[in-house]
Amino acid sequence: MTTVGDMLYQLGGVPVSAEFTTGSVFFVDSTTGSNSNDGKSPDTAFATLDFAIGNCTASKSDIIYLMPGHAETTTAIAVDVIGITVKGIGRGTARPTLTASTTASDLIDISAASFSMENVLLVGAASGNTGHLHITSADNTFTNVEFQHGAAPTTSVNIASGVRNKFHGCRWLGTANGPAISISFTSATENDSKDFEVINCIFNYGLFGLDTAAITNAAVATQEGGVILDCVFSGMVATAIDFNSSSSADPRGIICGARMTGFGALTIANVYDNSSYGMVDCLATDAVASASPNAIPATTAS
Repeated sequence: MTTVGDMLYQLGGVPVSAEFTTGSVFFVDSTTGSNSNDGKSPDTAFATLDFAIGNCTASKSDIIYLMPGHAETTTAIAVDVIGITVKGIGRGTARPTLTASTTASDLIDISAASFSMENVLLVGAASGNTGHLHITSADNTFTNVEFQHGAAPTTSVNIASGVRNKFHGCRWLGTANGPAISISFTSATENDSKDFEVINCIFNYGLFGLDTAAITNAAVATQEGGVILDCVFSGMVATAIDFNSSSSADPRGIICGARMTGFGALTIANVYDNSSYGMVDCLATDAVASASPNAIPATTAS
């Protein structure tokens, strides 16, 4: 086991402090790494994320650093070890990038709880890919992750089960015609995915449009206690938030600070379906029948 305290690693001339952990620290680099290495330093990095995950120990707070420029085109990556963190190093085009192969179902399949991912770019495939993320566990956190959303997968994030999943400062970017849903709660069991957070996220489909909804409970099962805070929804074709249940029920969550714009002929009345969720300080714009959103002064949505 490698314990890292105040150790400094020199990454591209910039010192980076590896945070303290009681677990192991691994590095992954597709350019110079090899899965025959020990993965314990940038100079002896592993080549693939899935291999690094397989070397982690459950519930020890192991950390995996993806090096600047790391790139993989891969079948499903299995997150099956509890309590690990994956951190990307780099900015802009130097961010680590994980791309789904055309034979992948889900790019990343998360079955173990308490997984964390930061500063990574996730890209779908041209075909054959059913999701960037498939989640069946609790207490996972995604921070500053960008989801490039083209024709496949039609649904970016499938939350099949698991409470307290969080998306903070993430961005969905439409890159082609065809995307339908950004985040879908797919469990038919009420509160199977309750107490979620979507905070300070951008859903930017303004060029091509998002066909169904940015956030939806596709199985029409209520997920209570959710918080959607300070998010931007651009280019919604059908609706931005669609919770599909009785509007007469007691509030089960809150949508605050949403900014929404339609696409084509979508109207303010249809750009959201908050169901029993309370809405505070939410604004939307109308759209006209044109090939792109028509920006008009924002109007109170609720």
